[in-house]
This record gives sequence, C-alpha cells and structure tokens, in this order.
Amino acid sequence: MEYTVVNPIDINKNLLGILGRKMINGNKLTLAEDLMALSAYASMTSHYYGPGPAEMHVKTLDLPESVKGLMIEYAG
Repeated sequence: MEYTVVNPIDINKNLLGILGRKMINGNKLTLAEDLMALSAYASMTSHYYGPGPAEMHVKTLDLPESVKGLMIEYAG
C-alpha cells in the first residue's frame, strides 16, 4: 500500500500568487492587499537578511519593485 505525501500549504507563496495574478490582470491593489503583500514578502525573505533602515520607513504606499516581481513570479 502506497501512502501519499501531504505537504503543508505555504500561505505566503499562495498569497503572493493571488495578489500577483490580480496585478497581472491590471487591477490596482487595495491598501490592505499592499500590506498583506509587504508582510508576505518580508516573511519569505527574512531568512536572507534583517530589515535595514530603508525597509523600516514607509515613504509611499507603492509596493517596492522586488515585492511586485516576487508576486508576478508566484502568479505565473
């Protein structure tokens, strides 16, 4: 008898994919979606490096290009 391997869902990858598909379709993200994307991105990349001064101060509500790129990558 074979057993199927069950892997947990990575909610961050899932969320970035959903929001990335929304961006690809030309829709603007809401403030809540922007914040969710920033949070998911930070969670995904936190093991690479800690936050620096540039990441700790939000000057505008626009998503950084790195977040948009990661969302598009997971959407595809």
